[in-house]
Amino acid sequence: MSMTEDREKRHARIQAVEEEFKKLEEYKIDRRRILILDVDYQRSGGYGIVRQAELYHSGYLPTWLASRQYGPPQLVAVKQIKISAVDSMPDLKRAFTKEMLVWSQLKGHAGVAKFLGFYADFRGGEAWLLSPWEPNGSVSEFIRSHSLEVPEKLSLVYDTIEALAFLHQLDPPVCHGDIKSVGQCSRRRKFQSHSL
Repeated sequence: MSMTEDREKRHARIQAVEEEFKKLEEYKIDRRRILILDVDYQRSGGYGIVRQAELYHSGYLPTWLASRQYGPPQLVAVKQIKISAVDSMPDLKRAFTKEMLVWSQLKGHAGVAKFLGFYADFRGGEAWLLSPWEPNGSVSEFIRSHSLEVPEKLSLVYDTIEALAFLHQLDPPVCHGDIKSVGQCSRRRKFQSHSL
């Protein structure tokens, strides 16, 4: 393969990613609407850092006025994708776009966290995914903070299996790449599919 053919294929891949990324415009969230609550508190995963934040209804009004006019902000989990200087931005954007396309289509199962939207500034090295905040934390945190009996622990296992079965029965199947029982946990356990 010549360098010209290689360059053309790379350009075509970048164009395809741009087209797919544009399809997600409805999920794009203005950075001014997101207020990280505690910059010192975070949960780390293999591909990013999860922080608690408030999502306001307006990015143009002062927070106090936006709350008064539109109601209180929504508590959200913000997954900040780890980006380093050595990352290829086109490759990162392709992976980020693919994950958003898949996650935005995962509706209809209580065990899968809802995809609220994203904020991305690839030139600035920022790529965030947003979902509702689950106050009980991850499954591991939930188990550590509660004295659970064996039947309750088995219920967590069954809920996890049910959510995975839902992902795998889709066409095409969705493969979750980072199961460590660290997905957010509510009364019904939810997977945050941050690494599909």
